Amino acid sequence: MKLLDPLFSWLLELSHVFSFSYIHQIPLKENDIVKIDLGCHIDGYICVAAHTCVVPSAESATPTKIDDETGRVAVAAYNAMLIAAKTVAAGSKNADVTTAVERVAKAYNVVPIASVRMHQMKRYVLDGVKEVALKRPTAEEEQLPDCEFEQFEVYAVDVAMSTGDGNARPGGDLRTTIFKRNVENTYQLKIQAARQLIAEVDKNFPTVPFTLRHLHDVRKAKLGLSECVSHGLLAPYPVLHDHSGKVAHFKCTVLLLPSGTVRVTGLDLPEYFTTKQQLDEETARVLQEIEEEAVKKAARKAAKKNKKKAGK
Repeated sequence: MKLLDPLFSWLLELSHVFSFSYIHQIPLKENDIVKIDLGCHIDGYICVAAHTCVVPSAESATPTKIDDETGRVAVAAYNAMLIAAKTVAAGSKNADVTTAVERVAKAYNVVPIASVRMHQMKRYVLDGVKEVALKRPTAEEEQLPDCEFEQFEVYAVDVAMSTGDGNARPGGDLRTTIFKRNVENTYQLKIQAARQLIAEVDKNFPTVPFTLRHLHDVRKAKLGLSECVSHGLLAPYPVLHDHSGKVAHFKCTVLLLPSGTVRVTGLDLPEYFTTKQQLDEETARVLQEIEEEAVKKAARKAAKKNKKKAGK
């Protein structure tokens, strides 16, 4: 198993996506909201996950100063991820998932981050052709083509919510640190540093994102970075901010199997994230179904484990 580079982590109103380097030394403080996004692959078969947490006062302590706004957006994003994962099923369409996410956001009085998309994943392909929007694009925004989910497909169910307007924008003091090779683009580079950079990327990160700190010579690579980006050989992952509110982000990987959709990554929601927000009947019903399925799965797993012990 190989960890996908880089490990993304970002704070507070940052919606995505930032990976710390030797240049960006930002100390974590108690009650900071931290989002962590990572992935791994075995022989090119990729799994990803993302999680939101709060920095405690000590390593073994539990955060206690969680305001209602933070709890509400975290619960909303997590439950939207669970419902979206259940909706991504063979025979369903991407519009069905968008509708489900929008319904959850409305129930919790939050807004999906418009720039976040769910993607199909294939071998060595992180962002496949099939996409799912978290909310319906406006007439001015790019319209996603309709698609239908099929058995044996793999999807990254990616959900980010904001208590603000949900329009994440580039800006701030943090520079872009994450890039990805555009393998379909070619160009005869003029600068030697740019040619060396592309050669290193093609060797070590041909299809997945990478962060600058993992390059052999960061300072030299930066000399050729601009030419690579301007001619489309490298696609930047800009650091986006939503200063209008607080942001929570959760992501999991699902497999569409003949037996149904199976969630294979993702952690449980931290217990310190709570909200008193009342849910609509449909959202409450689906969450109840998901909880009952989880209880049955845990019971089957325990029974299987006890059977193995009894057979020894």
